[in-house]
Amino acid sequence: MATVTNLTNPYFEIDGTDYTEQCSTCSVVSTIEALESTTFGDSARNYTAGLQANEITATLMLAYGASEIEADLAALIGTTFNVVVGATGSSPAADNPVYTLTGCYLESYTGINGDFGTLSTVDLTFRGGALTRAIAP
Repeated sequence: MATVTNLTNPYFEIDGTDYTEQCSTCSVVSTIEALESTTFGDSARNYTAGLQANEITATLMLAYGASEIEADLAALIGTTFNVVVGATGSSPAADNPVYTLTGCYLESYTGINGDFGTLSTVDLTFRGGALTRAIAP
């Protein structure tokens, strides 16, 4: 029987700082590149696992000030750091996988993004690095 789990209390951390309160959407994508390993004697194409190409995307509410998220993100562009995402909290468990993207890279971000009468948000893409999945403390 299929079950559905709603993200009722997710966890989102960038470079050791908890941004759960600012995060409105998040996705974790893990890709293992397919390398063709077909040889002359094969009757069909064959593939083997290549490198990981991992990515975490998120939408966060922007806040401005010396110790706010906009200043933190500005300092992270072009550097490597870790991002942690938990489905329903920060403690790994069978019903709460916690993904850690170690050594990911933030290529760019939009420091000012908003319209009159709306909340300012920023869409972020964290690329590269090794992705691990924890289901036990």
